[in-house]
Amino acid sequence: MRPILINNLSLQIESRPFQSSICPEAQMFYLFAYPKIIMILVACSSQDVASANAAKALISLSGLEDVGGNTYRGEGMRLQIIDSPLPIAEGLRLEDAALVIFMSRHSSASGTPAMTVHPMGNWGPQASLGGMPRTLSISAPSPMLSILRQLNESSNGIAVTYEATHHGPVLPVPALFAEFGGSEETIKSTEYASRLAGAVHSFCKSYLTGSESQRADKVVVGIGGTHYPGRFTDLALRKGYAFSHMMPKHAILNSDGTDNIEMLEQAIAKSSERAESAVIDWKSIKSVQRAAIIKKLEEIGIGYERI
Repeated sequence: MRPILINNLSLQIESRPFQSSICPEAQMFYLFAYPKIIMILVACSSQDVASANAAKALISLSGLEDVGGNTYRGEGMRLQIIDSPLPIAEGLRLEDAALVIFMSRHSSASGTPAMTVHPMGNWGPQASLGGMPRTLSISAPSPMLSILRQLNESSNGIAVTYEATHHGPVLPVPALFAEFGGSEETIKSTEYASRLAGAVHSFCKSYLTGSESQRADKVVVGIGGTHYPGRFTDLALRKGYAFSHMMPKHAILNSDGTDNIEMLEQAIAKSSERAESAVIDWKSIKSVQRAAIIKKLEEIGIGYERI
């Protein structure tokens, strides 16, 4: 075990061969070889009824102590309740955080109830829901996979899925959104708030103790499919694929005819674990776009699988 200091954040890092898979750009912020980290920050919003209910459930489950300023602490975990929307995250204090989990409502135009996880960032020139144009945040593939599995075990029959990378905020540490909602009934449900909080609590407990169950079988970038990439979710749950970022088919081209294929460089670089390969939802992407994507992957130096 060796201590390191990054931006005044002391981490206890246990050296393991798995560290060789870490993305070099993200390594300056976070070393994901099952580290003994100082703190997981869970962020919730008082403006979001689902988020506020999940915060209450997590406080109860984890026995977190109220330390003032809408902040609660426990061993290895800090909960902060902010007054701004989570994709904006105004007032969020990273302090000693090495991983951030946003517990949020899930909004869906169809109103379909669901529990989801996703990384953050904007593929194109728009940033209407927080973050910055053409900027991805650092993803946390294995934590996302672990929480996805936990949600799948406790969903009580509603859909559990990845969502493609979208909205803000952009943070200098690995982060993810874990959500429930879709319908107004589900968003207001204290039952599903407890299920989400339970999944996050279980993840934090096993993660902070270095449980081997957190290890992903393979880290990949997803390309193609819809905003709800069912085929990627299936690979995650059946084969242990941990997706870092997911570029849906609608994010490949912009309305002005330009494309965002260059963003695949960020998708590889901005992850706490370097992707071994890309997974391409083959038939969802036009052949011309596929060719450009494959060329870019070759330039980056990673292979791909087609599904």
